[in-house]
Amino acid sequence: MRVLCFSLCCLFYSVSATASVDLEKTMKNMAFQYKQAYDAQSAEQLLPLLDELITLTQQSAGADFAADKAEQFKQGLQQVLAELQLAKQAAEQDDVAQARLHLQQVDALRKEYHQQRKVSIWRLLFG
Repeated sequence: MRVLCFSLCCLFYSVSATASVDLEKTMKNMAFQYKQAYDAQSAEQLLPLLDELITLTQQSAGADFAADKAEQFKQGLQQVLAELQLAKQAAEQDDVAQARLHLQQVDALRKEYHQQRKVSIWRLLFG
């Protein structure tokens, strides 16, 4: 009986550990990290922030999205991830200005996909 209870506890723990990503919390954390990264004055300051942004972007890709837009949002996150990796490469070469250009692209993608996320009033009313 103890073995069964222990097994069930382990199963429930592993299921909850792989539960859906809190996308709102992750995105707020990404916004904070982005601001810190954009304001970084050196590659040494920038690199850990970019690593964190890359990790958060990868986590976001695991979130549950509306079925009709899931592919579109995941594609957007892949574009953001690609820009972040290019920014990291620039920072590794001590080119903070180039890294900022890639971060500006990330911001442009954010604006584009956040605009697509908005739901019209008609859709809310009539489904």
